[in-house]
Amino acid sequence: MEFMSNLGGGSQADRPSLFELIAQDKMREMLEPALRYVIAVYAQRYPRYLIRIVNRYEEFYAILMFFVERHYLREYGASFAENFYGLKRVRAPRVVKQVKVNIDEESVAAAAEAVAITSLPGSNKLRERDIRKSLLFLIGLPYVKCKLDEYYEKISGGEAARLFGDEFAQEDDDLTGQPLLVRSKAMAIKAFKRGYPFVNALYQLSILAHYIGYLYNKTPFYSPWLRLIGIEVKRMSAADYRDIQQKAKRTPTRTSNSMIESIQNNVLGLLSGSLDFLKVLLPMSIFFFKFLEWWYQSDYYRKASTAGDSAEVPPPERVKPHPDGIPLPRVANVCPLCLKAITNPTALTSGYVYCYPCAYKQVEEHGRCPVTLMRCQTDDLRKLYNDAGM
Repeated sequence: MEFMSNLGGGSQADRPSLFELIAQDKMREMLEPALRYVIAVYAQRYPRYLIRIVNRYEEFYAILMFFVERHYLREYGASFAENFYGLKRVRAPRVVKQVKVNIDEESVAAAAEAVAITSLPGSNKLRERDIRKSLLFLIGLPYVKCKLDEYYEKISGGEAARLFGDEFAQEDDDLTGQPLLVRSKAMAIKAFKRGYPFVNALYQLSILAHYIGYLYNKTPFYSPWLRLIGIEVKRMSAADYRDIQQKAKRTPTRTSNSMIESIQNNVLGLLSGSLDFLKVLLPMSIFFFKFLEWWYQSDYYRKASTAGDSAEVPPPERVKPHPDGIPLPRVANVCPLCLKAITNPTALTSGYVYCYPCAYKQVEEHGRCPVTLMRCQTDDLRKLYNDAGM
């Protein structure tokens, strides 16, 4: 079991196992539905402000994660999920092919000096262009694939077409005599519909091949996109944690000469602290989302909902008459105001029943129930269509 827990790690202490890398990938994938669920719940309460976000959620999520991932890449040299699992991104060392055959002492010394320079601390940290490339594959690629998946589902008919055949898919109309632009567009859609499943299969197979290669230590890249941009994922060392702590304790040396600069520094510090707090907030939202998903699919929820449907709702407590109100008649079906048999029975918000003319006149003049002195209005009058008993 000790071997299985460190599969892919080997003798390199800074090389994370494949299970750690897959775990941080899954965490990043669960952020999107968790945030979508929270926004959808609040959109039902505040549709005026959040309905546009729900309708354009993919764009909103991509913009939000762009700022989050850029902050973590610049501050910690890792994406949000990688930093949560104690990982970092470093530039992969370049492999230089030796062309010269005759090697003298000077060339050996120069090569040793070059190796020493490339092995200096901090020489493999991410540069600004590495950060831009990482953002392209962390934010841009998933967004494009999401849009392509949605479009393919739309033109292919979705689940109904996969279950019942192509009769639910968009039919190819006869384009004879149509303009060239219309025919070209239809041919492009048809080619996309036929070719996208194969492209998607190659996409998934390339990821699987790099998983297997990384697992057996055949490649330092667990993803084809990291190979493309030349970036490896490593475990954070003790020196990295010390650098982060020293950076957090470091106070700015430059003093602001104006109020605008001071406000700007405070706002930037607040935003930075808020983004750092996401390390606690987002995992909690994921846990909350998965808990609700489990709860609504479990037997406990079905039993609770069934028990709630079969249980009788207890009646509300009776409002007691006020000492300063009019007394109740001793005989049932008698109006407390006119002391006659109730005609056209009408109830007030207090629950007591009167004749409709008596109740309307009383509420219009005094705005209170005559028995309980509870405030009410004429709109609160409720007519009863069965025998009323006091």
